Amino acid sequence: MAVYLVVAFHSGMARFTGGFIGVDVFFVLSGYLVTQVLLRDISGKGNVRFARFYARRFRRLLPASVITLLGTLIVYSWLASPVEFEAATHAVRAALLYVANWFFIRESTDYFATNASPSPVLHFWSLAVEEQFYLVWPVVLAALAGVAARLGRHRWNAVRIILMVLASASLAWAWVLSTSSPTRAYYGTDTRAYQLLAGALLAMTPAALARARRLDRLAPAVALAATAGLVILSTSYVPGRPVARGVGTCILTLLLIVSLERRDGWLRRGLSSKPMVELGRISYGTYLWHWPVIVITLRLVTLAPWKVAVVATVVGTALASLSAVLVEGRFRRSDRLDRVPRLVVAVGLGVSIVTALVVIPAIPRSPGSANVAQADDDLILTPIPADFDQQEIYDERYDHKVPCLGGGGRFCYVTRGSGPTVLLMGDSNAVMLQEAVYEMAKAEDLTLVFAQARACSWQRDFFYQGHQNERATCERRREFAYENMARLQPDLVIAIGVYEAQAEGRPQFTGSPSNRRLRDATDASAKAIMATGAHLTVIEPLPRAPVHENPLDCLGTASSQEECRFISHPDAYWVTSDLRKLASENDQMSTIDMSRDVCPALPICDPFVNGVVVRWDDAHLTRRFSLTLIPVLTDALKSRDLIPA
Repeated sequence: MAVYLVVAFHSGMARFTGGFIGVDVFFVLSGYLVTQVLLRDISGKGNVRFARFYARRFRRLLPASVITLLGTLIVYSWLASPVEFEAATHAVRAALLYVANWFFIRESTDYFATNASPSPVLHFWSLAVEEQFYLVWPVVLAALAGVAARLGRHRWNAVRIILMVLASASLAWAWVLSTSSPTRAYYGTDTRAYQLLAGALLAMTPAALARARRLDRLAPAVALAATAGLVILSTSYVPGRPVARGVGTCILTLLLIVSLERRDGWLRRGLSSKPMVELGRISYGTYLWHWPVIVITLRLVTLAPWKVAVVATVVGTALASLSAVLVEGRFRRSDRLDRVPRLVVAVGLGVSIVTALVVIPAIPRSPGSANVAQADDDLILTPIPADFDQQEIYDERYDHKVPCLGGGGRFCYVTRGSGPTVLLMGDSNAVMLQEAVYEMAKAEDLTLVFAQARACSWQRDFFYQGHQNERATCERRREFAYENMARLQPDLVIAIGVYEAQAEGRPQFTGSPSNRRLRDATDASAKAIMATGAHLTVIEPLPRAPVHENPLDCLGTASSQEECRFISHPDAYWVTSDLRKLASENDQMSTIDMSRDVCPALPICDPFVNGVVVRWDDAHLTRRFSLTLIPVLTDALKSRDLIPA
């Protein structure tokens, strides 16, 4: 059940926006079950049989993961651009070396940024946490049990107290990092340890299960309540700290385990039915395969989220079944391997290291189609320029750096001129234009102040879902700008926001709670800015490619420019309509439409305009193209008498 919650979440189903809690459930269960295995060793043999334990983990996990990683990378090599394929090979190597979570922390991969180009092995971060736990936990538990043995009958009480301290420290650390570094808090082994240790503590506290016998009559109600709580958490998501939701999931999972262990009931019987047991038996394989299936499917076709979920469930489960029968079972049930655990551990480590360092780098990227335009009798296609360098464009995607001048307090002054004072606000779409605005300000002798930040809407009290990584910076910078705007006294505020992600080429509707919040925030924020006496000019959201279509990545494998075109929905985006209406009602507000500057053949959007690559992903302009918009922006502001002509 935990695995299929994650499948629904990864598929993008709106009803399962909190489905990522399946991983939290998985961690608690894993800590509980693995600790039971270790405790049986300690109680029966006096100590942990390390070789046997590690050998069983290798036999359980390694064969399926190696096949999944190799198969995924080979298929991905035919679909990905050179830049994407190189990134995928690094991620696969990290997964084979059991450090995928730390790799994605280093790469600052936002798990919730679903509009980003996803790694086909992103889901291996949670398996890396598990594997690191399997490596360290037996040693820690055996050491604690050995040291505490001198305490006699209080031995396990001392161990439990130590584990409670460690779990509390892990949770506190996760809570602190959830504000300053959400990605680090989400992926970190140390910040996830509290969930694994919570399951371990329950396994080490059989008295809790024994006492639950007295409450057998309440067990069905507790099981039902815990299940209902998990359903609520998995079907709703309010932007905030995922750590808080993780704590709630951890508590509910512990309650569910206790209630199911102590009393036979309809829920236990349902979970113990043959179909459910079989799905549970292959759940590891389902988890391994479902995410590559989603990534590759969306590379090939555009599907509604529920259709993606169906494909991922059916294909992922089928591949998991084949893997269980043809590969995993042979290793798990081998009596011969049971007799040589040390050899299994040595071979397992060798396979992981050799595959990561030798086999993976040897997999070539399939050349796909050569970058030579083909022509037929009716159509002549535009060739991709010979000097096109995808890696160079991708490397400079954030290269819009403009240094702050001193003397502005917390405001970032970048130019000081004799002309009007201009304040730039907005999200990454404002960041991608900041160098162009800076060059314009220098040329027109303006004073320019920056208050933009990635994933940070210019609208106050609104935050984009799925970008936890930048939230703290956004809130701090934006709130300071609004609270001190009257002191700054800008003559002109230039704001820009993102065009909403399109599903199947269509913008989302206004009726969702998030969009209602955006509409209210837009109206209130515009009025707050104008109340300071400043003129508000909003650059209307620019056309963007549909979800999972990346024009730059397409150019890396395409034969012609036309292959990488996309269609922007012709109807005006509802936020744009709202902005135009506000501007028509207020002399202190105007909007600038640059849609035809980035898509001259609108609604068709080409990857090149006047020989310059337009976008480095589905939504953001390249640095070089943004600089071509300087005359467009300058003329638009001069024609509205917002800067001197």
